[in-house]
Amino acid sequence: MERCKETRLVVCLLLFLTLGVDLGFAFGQNKDTEFTFLLPPGATECFFQTTPKNGSMEVEYQVIAGSGLDVGFTLISPHGYRLVSDFRKSDGIHTVDPTEEGDYRICFDNSFSHISEKMVYVEVIVDGPEEDDENDEDWAALAEPEDLLEYKLEDIRDTMDAVHKNLERSRQLQTTLRAFEARDRYLLEDNLWRVSFWSSVSLLVMVSVALTQIYTLRRLFSDKHRVCT
Repeated sequence: MERCKETRLVVCLLLFLTLGVDLGFAFGQNKDTEFTFLLPPGATECFFQTTPKNGSMEVEYQVIAGSGLDVGFTLISPHGYRLVSDFRKSDGIHTVDPTEEGDYRICFDNSFSHISEKMVYVEVIVDGPEEDDENDEDWAALAEPEDLLEYKLEDIRDTMDAVHKNLERSRQLQTTLRAFEARDRYLLEDNLWRVSFWSSVSLLVMVSVALTQIYTLRRLFSDKHRVCT
């Protein structure tokens, strides 16, 4: 009886190790890239993203600082076809499904602005092609001793896959919210500077007008000429 329990324990450990390796391989196919860069005035910068065939790619960008908070965006396929073209937008999300094998070109254009540089946040999510039915057959073969172990490996795999996707989506939403927060903070600081500057100018004008009026009134009622009687 004890030897049977030990055998069950060893089988469970081997199955969970196989489960971890398979899930790690499946999750490793997702390639997420996010970065923030400064786009100089009058310049255009391009980045390249390698994708597999029959996968999917999602590109999201936001202008979080700079005059106008706008930028030009272009997405070009590996064969040179222009897939997306945005002109003077503050943010955008574009998806390519399915993808071609090769390097996609992601370009940002600030040539219309000759004074202000732009700070741009970019996130690129690349998902690999869906797995073939061979992996499902392997999982079916592993799930054969479920009467002995009293659980289903397929259910565990689906649950862990759903948890992983939800965590990745939560991380992406948090990153997007942080980018929005940075852009709003920049707008608040810029507006605060403008309000403070023009308030100071208005106060200076009001004080100058008041002093001028006082001086003018005093000049009107101060007659230095004496009348002899």
